[in-house]
Amino acid sequence: MRTAAVPVAPSLLLATAIVITVIATQARGGIISLIQNNVLGSAVFHRQQSWPFDPAVSARRAPEFIALHGDKSDKLIERIGLGLDGRQQERRQQQLTRDYLYDQQQQQQKNVAGVYQLQQSQAFELPSGFAGR
Repeated sequence: MRTAAVPVAPSLLLATAIVITVIATQARGGIISLIQNNVLGSAVFHRQQSWPFDPAVSARRAPEFIALHGDKSDKLIERIGLGLDGRQQERRQQQLTRDYLYDQQQQQQKNVAGVYQLQQSQAFELPSGFAGR
């Protein structure tokens, strides 16, 4: 037995069409914003910008920098190594003591190694008639 189609009220049909239109618009806007923000990047990144730039400023500031931080920043590196907590003089004194002791140790090792090499070279001699390589 066949049943006839149930007629749909025009107000229900109109409400459904409006809801579908709104959802489609939001979905399209969401897809567009997704593509724009994730693939192309935000509009802020594509805006034209200008920066004041003077290429000769480094040549003018070089003498001031060298006077303040030393050539190749050696004074700056030394100041950073001493710390910024007000105990710079104490650390500098410790470093001077450490450097002095290190130099003495290196000198002693150099002297001991020289004596060892001298003794080793005297003890090892090639026999006569044997060609050394």
